[in-house]
Amino acid sequence: MDLGIRGRWALVTGASRGIGKGIAQALAAEGARVLLVARNREALEAVRAELPGGADAHRCFALDLTAEGGISDLVTGIQAEAGDPPILVHNLGGSHGVFQAMASSEDWRKVWQFNVGIAHELNRIFLPAMVAAKWGRVVHLSTLSTRTHNGYAPYVSAKCALDGYVKSVNRDVSRHNVVLTAVAPGAIFSEGRHFAKLAQEDPAALDAYYKEHLPIQRLGQPSDIGPVVAFLCSDYAAFMAGAIVGVDGGGM
Repeated sequence: MDLGIRGRWALVTGASRGIGKGIAQALAAEGARVLLVARNREALEAVRAELPGGADAHRCFALDLTAEGGISDLVTGIQAEAGDPPILVHNLGGSHGVFQAMASSEDWRKVWQFNVGIAHELNRIFLPAMVAAKWGRVVHLSTLSTRTHNGYAPYVSAKCALDGYVKSVNRDVSRHNVVLTAVAPGAIFSEGRHFAKLAQEDPAALDAYYKEHLPIQRLGQPSDIGPVVAFLCSDYAAFMAGAIVGVDGGGM
């Protein structure tokens, strides 16, 4: 199946490892030219060297998008290299070190900015060109927790807001063949993250998690997420505006 994205530029944030790396690999395998964004240049260059199509087909931007000026620096760099990319994949997100439900409103705002605000700023800048071209794909990374509501309250709330954002922004742009979607992963093995640590440090606890919450009885891999995102970036996803696609192994 040809996804029809060969030669298109695709921005992927948080691309240096885990799910972001898996997404970059899947897009490059379909012929897309990937704009890799993360803080660690060495890690980004290592990913770029492995991508199908050859390293010269892709670009790296080592930037902290939470820092002042980070977003504008990224936009300047991307537009100089690639113009306005027609594919955006917003993989950046997480608890941002805020775990308590009764954390300050300022801390809650930081979590929202990390999971929703940065993506919105990039969308605000790049979507007009997609609308003008009558083609664009934007994929956000949500989470199974928006259904189960398990997890840290600031993070889960931010991701619930993200789901609403995807649904509502589609009302403005989908008639122009600009399709916003989200992928909602479940328990994914990613080095240094919670489930990877659990697998190494407390296998019995992981087995208990499988029995209670994960019928497929294994953790997902970034390679389970990447091809789904690549499909959502394709012409075949033209009627999936606002879709929140679970990739969670039947998690509950």
